[in-house]
Amino acid sequence: RAAQLARVFIERGQKTIVINNESLLIDRQSAYKSSQAEKTARANLKAAIERELTKDVVVIADDLNYIKGYRYELFCIARAIGTT
Repeated sequence: RAAQLARVFIERGQKTIVINNESLLIDRQSAYKSSQAEKTARANLKAAIERELTKDVVVIADDLNYIKGYRYELFCIARAIGTT
């Protein structure tokens, strides 16, 4: 689904980046094996999003964003940059 969304934004002429476990070379099996490994994987994903996020780029965070506090952190990062 993320690839379809990215295609739509690219067709509109917007620079689009999809950030997920595969793009960060994180093995899904080992990343979610324990809570500590999941925390590290989530921190790596958040750092990658922060690096890529600008007003001119659409960043699609394609991962298990089921934790409400984590989604709110991503929202606050986007708001601080002025993308929302």
